[in-house]
Amino acid sequence: MNKSRFLTTIIIGLLISNSILLFMFFNGPKINKEPKSIIIDKLNFDKEQIKQYDVYIQQHRKAINENETTLKILRSNLYSQLKFKLDTTKIDSLIGFISEQQGVAERINYKHFIEIKNLCKPSQEKDFNDLTNEIVKLFSPKERK
Repeated sequence: MNKSRFLTTIIIGLLISNSILLFMFFNGPKINKEPKSIIIDKLNFDKEQIKQYDVYIQQHRKAINENETTLKILRSNLYSQLKFKLDTTKIDSLIGFISEQQGVAERINYKHFIEIKNLCKPSQEKDFNDLTNEIVKLFSPKERK
């Protein structure tokens, strides 16, 4: 095999491998799609549903942010107790308040999904029921390494 033919074979091989890599990059699994997009896709929302869903998302985020602010304050108060003499009554009280706020967060999230369910048309009911099996995985925090 002469030098020219060898280089041509190498170039063709590189072009094929690059083409395969580009294909895999653009057509591979979609990673890190945000929950909003996943829900819209899975439920096949139309434009009006998406508009209303956006309103629900804004309300949900506001409620969750307010709840998170309260939780941060409570946690800060709890851990500031480490500076002082052990007062189990105060610590237990703060932990109770934190637990209540976590319950509030779950109610906020559950209400949000009730709103989404009510937004669905009868033809989307099965898709919503299928989505309920994925909700925990969809909204759980990423695992730490």
